[in-house]
Amino acid sequence: MDKFLLLKAEAEMQEKLYTVAELAQLFGCSRQTIHNWNNDGRFPNSLTVGDKNTVLVPASDVELVRREEAEKLINELDRLGFQAVSA
Repeated sequence: MDKFLLLKAEAEMQEKLYTVAELAQLFGCSRQTIHNWNNDGRFPNSLTVGDKNTVLVPASDVELVRREEAEKLINELDRLGFQAVSA
């Protein structure tokens, strides 16, 4: 196997995995919402471990959804007339 591919695979295996409870806290929503998002395909690389209720989501999937949710919030604030202020 190519050394680069081996290093990439190793890095992916070391990526943080989030539980549904951690994601619910991170996004400020219910665990059911996280399960719904997972069922809708928002976490395409999620893993089901043991029983069907134990879901682990890699950090890369979480980052994509975090960006999507931030974009939705920005669009909603813009729609309501709020303007960004530079820091």
